[in-house]
Amino acid sequence: MKSAWGASNFYNFARSAFDRSRSRTGIWNGDSHADFTGLAYSVASGIRAGIIAFSQWGVDCGGYIRTSGEPSEEVWARWMHFSAWTPVYEIRVGTGATPWYDPYTSRLVSILNETAAMHNALMPYIKSHTWEATQTGIPVIRALFLEYPTDEKVYATTDAYSFGSAFLVAPIVNAGGTRQVYFPTGTQFLEYFNKTAVYVGGTTADVNLELEYVPVYVREGAIVPKGDIFQGNAKWVKNWQPSLEIEVYPSWNVPRSTFEYFDGERTKNKGVPIEMITNRWDSSVTVIYGALGVPATLSVYGKGSIQKVSLNEKGGIATIHRFESMFKAN
Repeated sequence: MKSAWGASNFYNFARSAFDRSRSRTGIWNGDSHADFTGLAYSVASGIRAGIIAFSQWGVDCGGYIRTSGEPSEEVWARWMHFSAWTPVYEIRVGTGATPWYDPYTSRLVSILNETAAMHNALMPYIKSHTWEATQTGIPVIRALFLEYPTDEKVYATTDAYSFGSAFLVAPIVNAGGTRQVYFPTGTQFLEYFNKTAVYVGGTTADVNLELEYVPVYVREGAIVPKGDIFQGNAKWVKNWQPSLEIEVYPSWNVPRSTFEYFDGERTKNKGVPIEMITNRWDSSVTVIYGALGVPATLSVYGKGSIQKVSLNEKGGIATIHRFESMFKAN
């Protein structure tokens, strides 16, 4: 790309690849069927791709092999949620099955809008973990045993995964909206969207969710950079400016946690360290961060209201006092 086109910022995507292509290209799932079986197989395929060190992976959202009436609205909605929590959100349109045309409803279009917006907001997090994959080989979609190696129960899991270091994602891959979620041992998890229910590792929960929701949980002590840092082809946004939000989930059980933030542009091929220190004895949370390069806020999640702090673009230290963790102290 550099020699042929003079490009300095580009993305390689391969229809087919071999083992030495890992560090050079993104790949896709292959021709999955547009039904729940195809969705379930695709979740397992994404986990497998990460295990064999292909971190940049995506799938045709809704499936590729389609018969009349496929995918159903339920299948496509569940698939949209799954695609939002993968490195690449690829929406397949045409061939009589486009989500904003008949026979699909405005409800599905709203789900597409929400999941695409979520994926875009996660780009700082995804890009940071993609950069980490180039340095360590650890993928973005992680088999649960990569994050929780001491829990023997997760070694055969094919329908849930760790999305980067912070999230437990358990896509719904069957009709009806129900499934069981197992929480790996050694940590606690907060339901990500409502941010009220906390689950202890080693337990199982039954969930039943409408099409607008997906089981996603954030682990205690997590640091999650989110925002809108790359305009791309969104030229319809007038006066667009990059923005960043650093979400942190302090727990007295995790006295120190770190995250290497990488946006692919301003950080010049190296991560910006973000460190969180919790002190149970004086009820304080301190976040130490390097130069972020864009306007940013710090959102600290605990019991009660969210505490937001404006961050210095050049880096600094932010401390929250009289903090109360939502996670139960060991």
